Amino acid sequence: MIFQLESAPSRADDKTMYDQATAAPPELEEVRCPQCGGLNRAGAKWCGQCLEPFGPPRPLENRGGRAGGGPPPPPPPPPGSLQPQVVSYEPPAPSDGKAFLVGAGGISWACKHCDAVNSIDTQDCSGCGMSFADMLRPPEAVKPVRDPITVAKISLIWPGAGHAYIGDWGQAIARGVVGFWVLVVAAVAFLQSGPGAMSTIFSGISLVFWAVSAHDAFQEASKAPSKVILHGRYLPWLVMGILVLLMGMLVVQGLQANAQVR
Repeated sequence: MIFQLESAPSRADDKTMYDQATAAPPELEEVRCPQCGGLNRAGAKWCGQCLEPFGPPRPLENRGGRAGGGPPPPPPPPPGSLQPQVVSYEPPAPSDGKAFLVGAGGISWACKHCDAVNSIDTQDCSGCGMSFADMLRPPEAVKPVRDPITVAKISLIWPGAGHAYIGDWGQAIARGVVGFWVLVVAAVAFLQSGPGAMSTIFSGISLVFWAVSAHDAFQEASKAPSKVILHGRYLPWLVMGILVLLMGMLVVQGLQANAQVR
């Protein structure tokens, strides 16, 4: 077998290969994007910066018509022919006693005093000045008008009866219960030990409570609540005081009974 050895490359060949390897690549034609101005390689179909496609040039609009051969747009109206359109909004009138109304202008509220309609953003009525909070507040119960003298006489029959006659049932029930409780304590103390200290004190408390209830009922019927002596917020304190007094007197009676037994 015969082997043929290739000759080693000459220096001239080495120089040629070196020049080819180190030579700068040929400059390629670049395309500038019309949208963002970025440079792209030749033959690119879209911009590598803004992704704008490189397509055929867009057809210019025909001044005599629209692009694609459509009819021309209508001519603009002559100056001064356009009149501003005034749109007036009338708020809905209150109906059926509704507090809130929904109309073309949005949600509004109707004043219960003057029936004026106000925007939901308005805090006070534009007609009478009533606040929005007062409009939402429930109306107070109207008490019947009674003769003050008659109310006081009815209250003397039983504490709280006069308040019930004028429609104040909360005060009527509270005063009636307290009066009954004090009277029962006085009666029980009298039956157990006769006319002693406990029966005398609680009988006096019962009489004073009776008179104060009649006075307060008279003032309530006279529309003078500032002259009321025993307001509703003081009744719990009165009950607590009577309880403390009752417990103290029971303790004293128990100690006296133990001392007598010894």
